[in-house]
Amino acid sequence: AAKEKGAPKMSVDEVAYGFVQVANEAMCRPIREITSARGHDVRGHVLACFGGAGGQHACAMARSLGIKTIYVHRYASILSAVGL
Repeated sequence: AAKEKGAPKMSVDEVAYGFVQVANEAMCRPIREITSARGHDVRGHVLACFGGAGGQHACAMARSLGIKTIYVHRYASILSAVGL
């Protein structure tokens, strides 16, 4: 259908990157909403990441949120696996 409407052809990598961008924004939105609802400026906080894909998303999310510091725990990839 996209080809019929003249939409630009996207590579598999471009489509995958688009999904990552959507996921990042879906994670950034509640962070922005919660911190501003409590009267805090998100830019003054440290972003802590966890889970197997935490490192994949952390830099882009921090950039989007205006956060300058990211904390990656040495066991970040297994924290959610063990329920922490």
